[in-house]
Formats: sequence, structure tokens, C-alpha cells
Amino acid sequence: MVAPVVSYTREPTAKGYPGMVATTEPHWITSMIGEVGTGDIPFGSAVVYGATDDTVKKPTAGGKFAGIAVADRTVLFAQGLVFRQYDQFGCMRNGTIFVTALANVVQGDPVYMTPTGGLTNASSGNTILADAEWMDTAAANAPARIRLNVTK
Repeated sequence: MVAPVVSYTREPTAKGYPGMVATTEPHWITSMIGEVGTGDIPFGSAVVYGATDDTVKKPTAGGKFAGIAVADRTVLFAQGLVFRQYDQFGCMRNGTIFVTALANVVQGDPVYMTPTGGLTNASSGNTILADAEWMDTAAANAPARIRLNVTK
């Protein structure tokens, strides 16, 4: 019997998924609650502070960046890969996390938050996330890492 030919690539096909903490380097994740009336918040999307302390919501005009929603494997399958109002979840403020790049990005590009919570390197109509950068070169709609360095 001939042994089958097996080959492996150096890098796995899927690097990560939205909201996945990307490295074991030090990071800062705060616990927040989905604000009343907020829509579904997808894993790996940007959120802004809500009107009540310790709450977050989908971005709105003039909203202050609160972090990136960290994926939670304990969320029920029927709920999907989202957090809902009243859900308590982690928001990464400092560290490296996987998100979905909305446009082609290059390592070192600045990170902008769209009005819907998406992340891109395009400035038009979007809010820059100070001290954040893309850590990967990736095509549009592909997973990519960003490094956040929110210090306040």
C-alpha cells in the first residue's frame, strides 16, 4: 500500500475570527452592558459609551469610542454572533484583536470606526481611533488584527 501524500502550509487558512483576542500580550478588557434599545452588536465591532454608566451601544454621531466587542463562546447558538441589549460582555480597550476589515488594509494603516461600528482604513465620514493601527495586510471583508492602545 502506498502512503498518501500529505502537505501542510506554514500558515493556517483562517487566522482568526471577529472579536477573537489575537495574542497573549498584555491587554485591557472592560466589562460593559448593552444599552437599552441598542441593536445587535456583532462580535469584533466597535462600540461607543451609552447614556448610563457601564453601558455601550452601536456607534452614533458624536459617540465616544468605548472599545471592540470581544467574542464570547458562551453566547447561545440561536442568538448568533452578537450581543443584545442587557447582555454583559467584554470590550477591549488595549491589546490586539481580530476584526473584519471593511476595505483592503495594509499593516501600519490607521484605524477608523464607521458610523455602524465597522472598522476600516478609509477616513471619509469615519472617526479615527487614536493610537490604533492595522497589524495585518488583508483584503476587504477578511479577518485582520488591529492593535489598540487606549490609555485613558
